[in-house]
Amino acid sequence: MLPLLVAGCLTHIARAQLSGSTTAPVTGSGTESPTPTLASSVNYAPSVTPNVDDPTAPDAQEVCPGYVASNFVEHDAGFTADLTLAGPACNVYGTDIEDLVVDVQYQNATRMNVRIYPKYLVPENYTQYILPDFLSPVGVIEPGSTKESSDLVLEWSNEPSFQFKVSRRLGGAPIFDTYGTVIVYENQFLEIATSMVPDYNVYGLPESIRDFRIGTNYTQTFWNQYPVMNDNPLDTNMHSVHPVYVETRYGNETSKSHVVYGRNLHGQEWLMRPDNITYRTIGGSFDFYFFSGPTVNEALAQQQLGVIKTPVMQPYWALGFHQVRWGYQNWSVLQDVIDNYAAANIQLEAIWNDLDYLLQYRDFTNDPNTYPIPEGREFLARLHANGQYWMPIVDPNIYAPDPTNATDAYAPYERGAALQAFIRDGVDGFYYGDQWPGYSVWPDFLIPEGEEFWVNEFILWREQLQYDGCWLDLSDLSSWCTGSCGTGNLELNPVHVPFGLPGEPGQTSYEYPEAFNITNSTEAASASAAAVSQSAAYPTHSDVSTPTLGFTEPIPGVRDITFPPYALNNTLPGHSLEKSAVAPYATHSDEFNTTEYEMHNLFGIQSSNATYNALVAAIPGKRPFLISRSTSPGSGNLTGHWGGDSNSKWGNMYYTIAQALTFSIAGIPYFGVETCGFNGNTDMELCTRWMELSAFFPLYRNHNSRPGNTIAQEAYRWATTAEGTRRAMDARFKLLAYHYTLFWKAHTCGATVMRALQWEFPNEESLKAVDNQFMLGPSILITPVLEPLVTSVRGVFPGIADGTRWYDWYNYTEVHAQPGENKTIEAPLVHIPVFIRGGSIIPSQKPGNTTKMTRMNPWTIIVALDIQNEGVGSLYLDDGLSMVQDATKEIELSFSNATLRAIVTGDYEDNNPLANITIAGWQGQVDTVSLTIDGKEKNTSGVTIRTDGSTLYVENLQEATEGGVWTGDLVAKFTRSSWGQHGHGLHSPHGHSNQHGTPEPGDWEPLGSKPVNPRL
Repeated sequence: MLPLLVAGCLTHIARAQLSGSTTAPVTGSGTESPTPTLASSVNYAPSVTPNVDDPTAPDAQEVCPGYVASNFVEHDAGFTADLTLAGPACNVYGTDIEDLVVDVQYQNATRMNVRIYPKYLVPENYTQYILPDFLSPVGVIEPGSTKESSDLVLEWSNEPSFQFKVSRRLGGAPIFDTYGTVIVYENQFLEIATSMVPDYNVYGLPESIRDFRIGTNYTQTFWNQYPVMNDNPLDTNMHSVHPVYVETRYGNETSKSHVVYGRNLHGQEWLMRPDNITYRTIGGSFDFYFFSGPTVNEALAQQQLGVIKTPVMQPYWALGFHQVRWGYQNWSVLQDVIDNYAAANIQLEAIWNDLDYLLQYRDFTNDPNTYPIPEGREFLARLHANGQYWMPIVDPNIYAPDPTNATDAYAPYERGAALQAFIRDGVDGFYYGDQWPGYSVWPDFLIPEGEEFWVNEFILWREQLQYDGCWLDLSDLSSWCTGSCGTGNLELNPVHVPFGLPGEPGQTSYEYPEAFNITNSTEAASASAAAVSQSAAYPTHSDVSTPTLGFTEPIPGVRDITFPPYALNNTLPGHSLEKSAVAPYATHSDEFNTTEYEMHNLFGIQSSNATYNALVAAIPGKRPFLISRSTSPGSGNLTGHWGGDSNSKWGNMYYTIAQALTFSIAGIPYFGVETCGFNGNTDMELCTRWMELSAFFPLYRNHNSRPGNTIAQEAYRWATTAEGTRRAMDARFKLLAYHYTLFWKAHTCGATVMRALQWEFPNEESLKAVDNQFMLGPSILITPVLEPLVTSVRGVFPGIADGTRWYDWYNYTEVHAQPGENKTIEAPLVHIPVFIRGGSIIPSQKPGNTTKMTRMNPWTIIVALDIQNEGVGSLYLDDGLSMVQDATKEIELSFSNATLRAIVTGDYEDNNPLANITIAGWQGQVDTVSLTIDGKEKNTSGVTIRTDGSTLYVENLQEATEGGVWTGDLVAKFTRSSWGQHGHGLHSPHGHSNQHGTPEPGDWEPLGSKPVNPRL
C-alpha cells in the first residue's frame, strides 16, 4: 500500500500548493501562457542512509552461510551444479534463496561465463532474476569450444562453502578469486567478492566523473539519475550503467590485462577496497563474463565481438562539428549562427535544437510562433543544399493533456493512450510523473505497442520536417516529483517544473572558470557582487527530504521495492530510489508485469532501441544518427553518448578524457561532451582550450545553457577562440578519413577509437595512471593544455625506449625525448600539440567547409617512418550514409625499401586524385618518383620533389592520378642518391610552419584580432 499512500499524499500537497501559486510563462517557447508552478514539495522523498555510510549495517560476509555445490553435470565446454544453502538462512537484506544453479561455460578460447541463478523460476518472478537477452546481449558457446582449449580455467571448493577462482591457464594467475568469502543470494540482495593484488589497476565502470584509474577506496553506485542543477558532480552515479572493468597487471617489464563484466542491470554497487572488490546488487543474478586479453585492446574486442556487440557504424557527417544551445529562439537565430560560423571560416556540419523549437516542450510539435513548420521547411531546404544537417532533441516522455480543456488536446498522447502504450502506476492507470512539459507519461518499450507508438510518431513528425537524426535526452527515466503525482491532477496541466529554469528570475549564473578573477578581474568582481545581490533577492532553498528512515528490516518472502533493505548510495538528496525518478513500483504491461525496480537502469537502452528503429523507419536506407543520455551494455550497437551537462570549469574539462576512455571500455566509442561547458559561464581561455581538445573526440559539439543564465559561447565569439578552433579543426578534418576508418574497425573488429596511452604501450607501467593525454587510434597522440594561464604543457612520448619515433603533426619535425621524460612542449593559446607515431601511414584530404566537401578533395598520403624506415596504414571507403552499402573499398598501405604500396580491394568509386605524398623522417635526396596504379605506369613528369633534410615532399601528383588514386593497387618508388641512417636530431622544414608549428593554410583564413559579439 505504500505506493498509493505516497502518491495520494503528494497529490494533496500539489493541489494545495498550486491553488495559491503564482504563474510562470511557458519557457523555451515564444508562446507565452500562464502556467502554475509545482511546489518544490512534490519532489520530496523519504531519506535513507546508504549502506556504505551506515556503520550499524550488518555485514553479510559475517552472518551468511554461503552455499554448497552438488549434482555436478559436466560437458565438453563446462559444467552445471546445484547450490544449496550451507546453513540457516541469514535473510540479512532480503529472503535467502535456498536453491541455486551454477552454470560455467567456456564459450571460446578467450571467454568464460559463470552464471548463478535461482533453481526454481516461474513467470511471476522471472524478470526479478533473469535479464532478458533482448535487453542486454549475451554470449553463447561457440562450436568446438572446450575446457581444454580455453585460456582460462575455473577451480572451485566446497570448504567451508562454495567458492571459485578463475585463473589464466598459462602461469596460473587468478583474475577473479572468491576464496575466503561467501556467496550471498537473496531476493533483494546479492553479494560476491574477489580478492585483488596489492595496488591494483582497475579502469571502467562508467558512468562517473573521476580519474581514469579507479582508486582502491572507492564505491561506484549504479542507479541512473539526473541531478538537474549540477549534472557533473564528482564520484557519483550518473545516467548510464556499465558494470564492466579492465584490470592490468605489470611485471617483468610486461603486462597482462583482462576484462570482467557483470551482466546485471539492477541497482548495484562495486566497492573497491585495498585488497578486494565487493559486488552488491539489489536484484537479478550473478552473470559474469571473463575475457582473457591479454592486452586491453584484445580484451575489449573480445567483449564486443562475443557479448555486448560492436559499435554502430556512424554516418560520415557525425564526425563534423556540431553546434547547439538551449535558447536558440527561432529559425532566424539558427540561421544567424550558421552564417556567423561561415563568416568566421569555421566548419559547421550540423545545427542542433534544444527544447526551444517545441510547443511548450511537447514532443513531435513545433511552436507555431517561433518555429513554424513552413519556415522550417525553407530553412532545412537551404541547410541540406549546403550539405549540412539538423538534429533536434527528443525526450522519451509524452505530455498528458488537461482532459477538461479541449484546446489542450495533444494527439501523440491520445494515440499512445489508445494503444495502452504507456508505463502504468502499479494499480489501474498510467503513471503520471513530471517532466519539462508538465505531468507526463512514458512509453512502455517492453511491449510491442510502446515501440509501435514511438515509431509511428517519428514517421508522422518527419512528414512535417525533414530532421536528420535526433538526440535522446532524459532517457534515464527522470521525473521531478515523487510518485504518480499527476494522478487526479491533470486538469492543472500544463504545469511548470518544481524549480526555476535557467534564465528565469533568480536563475542567472555568475559562475566563471578558475582563474577568471585573474584574467578578467573587473568582470569577476562585478559577477561576484551580482551573485550576492541575486542571492539576497532570491534566497535558495535546499532540497528537503522527509525524515530519514531507519534500516528496513526484511520480511521473509516480501520484497520492499520502494525502500529495499540494502540502501544504495544514490547521490540525489536523501538517496531514495524514488527521488526524481519514475518510482520503482511503476509497472510495465508485459506478461510478467515487470516493475521499474527491475527496469530502471534499462530504460536508456529500451528508448534508444525504439528510437533507432524509428529513425530507420522514418529515414529509410540511411544510417540513423542518434546519441542518448542513458546507456547500458549493448547501447553502443545503437547509439552514441554525451557526457551530460558539463560545468564550465577547467577541472571538468580535465575529466572528460577519463570519461571518454571509460566509454571506450563500455563499447561506446562515439562519445563527446558539452564543449566549453553547459552549466555556468565559460571564458575565452577555457573555451579556446576546450574547442581544441574536443576537436579530437569523436563527437565534437558545443552546447550551453540559456541566455539570461549564461553567456554565449559559439566558437566565433572570441577571435582567439575562433583561431584556435580553426587550427584544431584543420587537423580534425585532415584526419576525417583516418577517424572514419577507425570507426569501421570498431564496427567490424571491436577496435577502440580513443585510446589510453597504456593500451598502445602495454609494457610501460609508468603510463598506468595517465589521463591527461590520449591517442586517437594507434597513430595520433594528443597532448592538450588542461589548466589556465600557461603557454606550454608537459607530456610523455611512449615507446621511446623501444625505438618509437614521434613527429609533430603540424610540421613533421621529429620529437627528441628521453624514455619516461615528461617533456615540456610549447603550446600557445591557439595551438594544441598533436603528434604522429612513427610507423604510421595516414591518408588525408584537404579540409572543406563540411565533411561532404572534404570528401571531394584530393588525397595526401602522410608517411611517418619508424626506426626501420617503414610504415603501415589503412583506409576504408563507402558512401558514408547508407545502411546497406552497394560498394565499399578497403586499402592497405605499406612503406618499405623506399617504396609506397597500396593494396586495393572493393568496388566503391572514389574519383579523387592523389595530390601529395609526405614522408616524415626521410634521410637523403630523391631524384625521381615512379608511380603505377593497377599495373599501369603513370606520367610523373609534372611532379615536384623537395626535401628539407628530414621530410620528403612529393607534390603535384593530381595529373598523374587523374580519375582516382584508389582505382587499383598503387606502387610509388622513390629513387634516391643516398639513404641515411635514422637519427634523433630536430629538423626544421622550410615553408610549412611558423615557430609554433601551426598548420599550412587551407580553405580557412584567420580573422583579425577583433572579438566577435562576445555576448548575446
